[in-house]
Parts: sequence; structure tokens; C-alpha cells
Amino acid sequence: MDVGLLHLVNKKVVLELINHNGQISRSDLAKKSGLTPPSITRIVDELIHVDGLVESLGVGNSSGGRPPVIVKFKNDNNYIVGIDLGATYIRGCMVDLNANFISEIQVPTELNKGFSSIVDKVIKVIKKLQKRKEPNSKIWGIGIGVAGLVNSETGIIESSPDFGWSHVDLRKELEKHLDLPFFYDNSTRLMALGELKMGAKENQKNFAVINIGYGIASGLVVEGNLLKGYSGFAGELGHISVDTDSEVQCKCGMYGCLEALASGHRIASLGREALLNNTSEILKELSANNESLITAELVAEAVSKGDVTSIKIYDEVAEYLCKGIGTIANLLNPETVYVGGGISLNGRLLFDLIEKKKDKYLLDANTKVKILPCTHGDQATSIGAVSLVLEKILNLELTGV
Repeated sequence: MDVGLLHLVNKKVVLELINHNGQISRSDLAKKSGLTPPSITRIVDELIHVDGLVESLGVGNSSGGRPPVIVKFKNDNNYIVGIDLGATYIRGCMVDLNANFISEIQVPTELNKGFSSIVDKVIKVIKKLQKRKEPNSKIWGIGIGVAGLVNSETGIIESSPDFGWSHVDLRKELEKHLDLPFFYDNSTRLMALGELKMGAKENQKNFAVINIGYGIASGLVVEGNLLKGYSGFAGELGHISVDTDSEVQCKCGMYGCLEALASGHRIASLGREALLNNTSEILKELSANNESLITAELVAEAVSKGDVTSIKIYDEVAEYLCKGIGTIANLLNPETVYVGGGISLNGRLLFDLIEKKKDKYLLDANTKVKILPCTHGDQATSIGAVSLVLEKILNLELTGV
């Protein structure tokens, strides 16, 4: 192997060890990496003085022999900007390299104003966050999660039904305005990356994330690797058929898709039906008998007030979701299925119903699969976007700005 390439590989190993351990002695780095103490000294000094990703904590307590020299991952004043580009809101955050939040911004997306307006809003959120950094701090890059099919090779957003986009080159538009490195990917895949890199449970290598909002999608991690598929479109769980006899048409044109029968759109649609059929006094009261005000959030509010009709809506949705969970679990045998997105944030009822129904769609070998809320709640996509940049940093692909 080329000497320069070998040095880079060793440097990545050392940086990953420092990041994983939080703080660690140089002698322990040598033991865990298999590198010689002089090599560790050279690499650590470079990570401190050239890359600015490591700092020395000085000499630690000795248990006999030479006192250890302790180093740590330098998260202070090293920042990443994460953007969740959603159909309802654009959420932006600036975090340090340990995902501690420094600043947050949320603005309405306003889909009706079109592509140029949305891009302008994203740029304004990023610029505002940049202005909030400390004078001597460094923003390493920007990660963006987008609801849509993102081609991993070209960066083209091939399709985004929520936004009404088709074959959109987001990179070309952002390059006109941003002076920082930026990266973007499908929002649900980034939610899975966030669980992998910054989730609550370390060393979990087989799991799935299901994102339930206006649509439904999944992010899949197998043996510690995030699945992208041939063109970057893996995980379109929302477009598996869960009812071949259904007359409900999905936005994709097919009938009986999970997304058509269990998404936020479906919950709102069933809520409007209940209002028109006069089967829910609570929904009538909450919406002031205005059909256009019925949303999935409003139905969830009706559930919290004990509305029987709205509870039945959630019961129906949970049944279909369990079919989708069963498909993933029986195919991939994950340890955990995380459920995120706006619909997952509306109380415990959905999770309780899933827990009650799931086993009838699971093989006996998969009934131990855990169904949990995403670790970072409504910040799951933002943290996933941050993880996208952090991965680049740990691979020493970025130098900071």
C-alpha cells in the first residue's frame, strides 16, 4: 500500500477511536489500534495541530509507571449545520460534533410558493445559523434531509410527491448561494443514519426506521451498513401493497399501498369522512365543522379527548402499519424497528396498538423485535443530516471552513 494512503487509513482509525471513546490515553490508542507509540504520537499531533479535531487534556493519573497523556475529540467550537427540509416545516440546527444543540430555527415551508421560494428559505435558515456561531469557531459543513427519491450518484431528486418535484437538481441551486460544503440525501435514510451514528444504543447493527408523515418510507441498516440500493432508492416501504382489494389510490398511481392506507394523508382523509358522516362530535367541535381544517394532528387531538371514531381511525392505520413492519422484520430480521415522523409524535396510542397487533404478522423468530420511537423525535432528520457531515469529517474528507 502507498505510504500516504496507509497513513490516511491509520489516521482514520485513530480518529474513530478517539471519537468513540470520548477521551482516551495515547497508550490505549496504541493498544487498541495496533500502531506503535511513535506512530500514535505523529498522528495525534497532526489531528490536534493540523486538522483541529482533537485536543489534549494533559497528563492523567498514573496507576504505576509513566502517567498517561489523555486526548479527546474536539467538539467545542466545531459545528455542523443540519437541515430537515420537510413538507410542513424547514427545521435547521447548528450542533457541535457531539450533537449538542447550539441553535435552532424553524420556519413554515409554504409549499404553495414553489421551488425557488423553498430554496430561498433553506438558504436564509442556513445563513442565520452561520451568524450565530462563535467568532473563533468552525462550521465544517451542512447536511440536508429531503423528502423524496434522491439519486445517490447524481444528487438529482428524481421524485418528491410531497413537494411536487420531478428531476430537480437541488445541488445546482444551492451552489449559487452557499460557501460551505453541503450534502443531502433522502430524509428517512438520514434518520436511519442518525440512529446508527448518534442513536441511544451503541453497536446496534441491524435495524429499520419507518418515517410516517404525509408519506411513509423506511431507512434500513444491515450489519452496520446503511442500504441505499442500486440508484439510492432503497426503502420505499410506503409503496408495498398491504391490501390488494383496496380502492384507495396512492399518489404513485397504484392501489392499496401502505402509504395510501396508513399515512398522515390517510388519517386526515378518514377524519374528513367522519365529519361529513357526522360520526364524531369531537372532530366537529375541534374543526368548527370545517372540513378543510381536518388534519392528522387534529385527529390525534380528538384521540387525546377520547373520541371513539378517531381511535378507530388509528386502529385501522395501526393494522396496516403492522403489515408493513411484518414485511421488514420477516425480510431483514432487525433487532429494532424505530418509528418516527409527525404521526409517531402524537401520543402513545399508535405504539400501544402496534404492540398489540404486530405478532400476527411476524414469524415466531421475529416476535422479539422491538418497536420504539426514534431516539431524536422531531429532530431525527436534522440529526441524521448532521450525521451525514460527521461521517465525512471522520473519514477526513473535509477540512472545515
